[in-house]
Amino acid sequence: MNSISLADSPTASAPAATDNSGSAGMASRSPRVRLLVALSGGSEDAALVRAAHRLADREGVAWRAIHVDTGSDDAERRLVLERDFAMVVRLGGDTLSIQGQDRAAELLHYAQEHRIATLLVGSPRPSGWRFWRRTLAEQLMRQRGTFDLVVVAEASKRPRFRPRQSLQAVRLHEPLIAVATTLGALVVAWGLQAWLELANLSLVFLAAVLTSAALAGTRAAMLSVVLGFLTFNYFFTQPHFSLAMVEREQLLTVIFFLLVAVVVGQLAGSGRRRLVALRRSREQTQRLLAYSRALSVATDWNQVRDIGLASLERWLGAPVAFLSREEGSAGLTIQRTEPPGIVLDAAALTAASWSWQHCQPSGLGTTHLADTDQGWRLLPLVEQGRVLGIVGLELGKREAPLGPDQEAMIEAQISQLAMALERTRLVGELSATRLSEENERLRSALLSSVSHDLRTPLASIIGSASSLRDLSPQLSDADKRELLDSILSESERLNRYIQNLLDMTRLGHGGLKIERDWISLDDLVAAALRRLGLSLEEVDIQRDWPDDLPLLFVHPALIEQALVNVIDNAVRFSPPEGRIGIQARHDIAGHRLEIRVTDQGPGIAPELREKVFDMFVTESEGDRSRHGSGLGLAISRGMLGAHGGSIDAQLGPQSIGTTIVMHLPLPTAEEGRRDDG
Repeated sequence: MNSISLADSPTASAPAATDNSGSAGMASRSPRVRLLVALSGGSEDAALVRAAHRLADREGVAWRAIHVDTGSDDAERRLVLERDFAMVVRLGGDTLSIQGQDRAAELLHYAQEHRIATLLVGSPRPSGWRFWRRTLAEQLMRQRGTFDLVVVAEASKRPRFRPRQSLQAVRLHEPLIAVATTLGALVVAWGLQAWLELANLSLVFLAAVLTSAALAGTRAAMLSVVLGFLTFNYFFTQPHFSLAMVEREQLLTVIFFLLVAVVVGQLAGSGRRRLVALRRSREQTQRLLAYSRALSVATDWNQVRDIGLASLERWLGAPVAFLSREEGSAGLTIQRTEPPGIVLDAAALTAASWSWQHCQPSGLGTTHLADTDQGWRLLPLVEQGRVLGIVGLELGKREAPLGPDQEAMIEAQISQLAMALERTRLVGELSATRLSEENERLRSALLSSVSHDLRTPLASIIGSASSLRDLSPQLSDADKRELLDSILSESERLNRYIQNLLDMTRLGHGGLKIERDWISLDDLVAAALRRLGLSLEEVDIQRDWPDDLPLLFVHPALIEQALVNVIDNAVRFSPPEGRIGIQARHDIAGHRLEIRVTDQGPGIAPELREKVFDMFVTESEGDRSRHGSGLGLAISRGMLGAHGGSIDAQLGPQSIGTTIVMHLPLPTAEEGRRDDG
């Protein structure tokens, strides 16, 4: 590769600014593009992209590849552009395609508008016989833009006069349409020749040319031009029924008709060709959009893989297979096929292994392992330098070979499938990492809670017991009873802590079994108060609920533990001689029992009333301070939730303290009859 720098004028130094060119996938705060490379869809583009990448890395600037679509690109050139754009993205650049008729003028305008410092263009030889045309570099130099112009020549020379591309086979409907439109024009002109002049009759055949171009394209239009010229000359010029012409005016009329018909036919055919290409492009865009939407809503690896294979099989009409390497396996295995039951032969499996190792396509239609007997094309799904899987396409069973548009479509779908699979893999790894971090956080919080909350009652028990043993002769009976009460109280407190830890473990691992039984609210509250024992001596417990409350169909031990946690939480933060209220009633709908536990403590800030039900949340103020382990209310929520109930924190009556509101569903009549039976 040879490159020369042609600076038409000193590069304008401008302050950095945000580039708003509208390039897809470019963030609004991305660095301003300083290097622009112009792609044409030719064979020189690959060397041009690599040169731009090296120059951008050396200068440390952002770069972009741009293509000016003049509407004359054929399918093969568009396929080359798709591959070049994919290479640009892999090398860290941006891509942009703009519409225009003059490549040089559009590039010059874009470079000046976005303050491009360097513009890279290719230097191909003129193709065919169009040697009088100036190259893009020559046109840019004549217009003198305010940027450095770098011309990159191809490493290998191409022949000056390349053979023209082979023409497509003539389709049967093209000559039929040309003949039919010409015959129709002949009938119309024959009927109007008595009222119209010769020049006006030629417009009838010109309409036939336009009709042929609109219905079948340029070749049908040119055939209609020839047929119209011969028919018009044979039937309507003097002498009739002869191709000879004796009048000069008729000769000029026929010649002008021929020239106008050729030009109009070419323009109409070109317009139809662009319209067909636009429709095909729109269909492909809609198909890719639907395909990307389906992949975006897929949540796991298998779902993404199945959507990708089903879409390829439906669009290509050929069997599709997905191969991957499982953990601990040395070879590739077929994980999924569309339709099911497809088996790959030995040659296809060999090509798949080669593609896995070299990260390149192989098989039919590629440059690697393209055996004549091999009907499979193996495409690796490569993302971030690693192979995610191999997609096999049995293209040998297709009736017609793939066109350039279909090749580009396959590449786009394979690329999107690889990105979607990589997304699911990264999401899975991120979820596993988050779960590991959460487990580590809970483990640390649990150790911290155990080390603090279990040490305090143990220290009190040990101190009281040692005092009874060592100082028993000096202690009075009242002192001994006080020490025994302290041991009993702290033992019960320690028992509650251990019970909370065990319940939290059972809730977290799904080992909590709901064994329901009938029980009254009076019995539940009485059992909870008995368990709290001596801790209730300094507060006043007030109970308030009607006598006709229905029985609850719950797990008594679990609901009792939830009540113990809530009441204990209220007692610990109530002032001495404070009042603890326990009220119960039907809720507004009448389908649930509402239990309210009210204290006269400092209360809970509004922003913390939901967080207090999380594990190990121990705020320095309010009802969740350093006095608690941060498990009680979290366990209560879990136990009530297992019964279909709920719990939340509210402001206490008269804006004093906190009210914990618990809801439990009441059993229906059908549940009662089923249990009685």
